[in-house]
Amino acid sequence: MSFLDALILGVVQGLTEFLPVSSSGHLVIAQKILGIAQHDLVFDVAAHLGTLLAIVTIYYSLLKRLLVNGLAPKALFSAK
Repeated sequence: MSFLDALILGVVQGLTEFLPVSSSGHLVIAQKILGIAQHDLVFDVAAHLGTLLAIVTIYYSLLKRLLVNGLAPKALFSAK
């Protein structure tokens, strides 16, 4: 798989991750449409780990408060 193929599939993964359907399915469809050779499991894992890292980065402060303060709604959404 070329760098451009990986880049395209990474963009597809990022754009479709939050849709209520499988982002992995979108990767397979994009491969078929673009004629990209089949990738291995390592690429799938890397794409999903990248998505997880982005989510944790964006929601870090909220996740930290959730872990420290528990599930008390007032503690989660107070402006600290």
